[in-house]
Amino acid sequence: MIDALFTTTGPRRQVAISSLLAAGLLVFSLSGVAIAQQDDEVVDATPDMAVEEGGDAQTTDDATVEGEAANAQVEELSAQLEEREAQLRQAQRELTALRARLPEEEGGNLDLDSAVNSARLTAEAIRAARSELLRAGGSDAALEENIDQLIAELARDQALVARGRGDTLYEVRRGESLAGIAGRYYGNSNRWEAIHEANAHVLRNPDLVWPGLTLVLPR
Repeated sequence: MIDALFTTTGPRRQVAISSLLAAGLLVFSLSGVAIAQQDDEVVDATPDMAVEEGGDAQTTDDATVEGEAANAQVEELSAQLEEREAQLRQAQRELTALRARLPEEEGGNLDLDSAVNSARLTAEAIRAARSELLRAGGSDAALEENIDQLIAELARDQALVARGRGDTLYEVRRGESLAGIAGRYYGNSNRWEAIHEANAHVLRNPDLVWPGLTLVLPR
């Protein structure tokens, strides 16, 4: 059966053909619009992808910076920890030394013989430094400072000796002698020998006492 469209003649056939052409043109136009829209979507998507890729790169950079900052903080904390541990070890050593300077009744482990020997060595160092100062003409700032430090150390050593023996400390003043000290402290200048005996570890000659010297006075 032949399609009526092609068998119809006259104006009716012309209208049908015109409608077909119009439909074809509409389809073609719609296809062009669809293709154009697809192209626009591709173009629009490309910047988005670029932005997304750029965002990934930025995220990577940020992560790298944060990682470096974290590593630096860890290193700083480790250094602080090592410093604190060193301070703790030093404090423990000082505490041990302090305990050695206390008698047993005060929680220490004072060794009287060690205290006496330490005082003896300090007194010898003072005599050597004073002799060197005399050879230098009696004026040397470094030597004088060293002597002052040794005198302070001797006072600490003698304090340990006095504590271990139960004696009293006395610092010699300018112009004093053992006899004068004995007379003032005991009321009997003849007791200077007892003072010398108690301080034999620091006094070689009972007549050579000097200002600042710390003595232990027996009971």
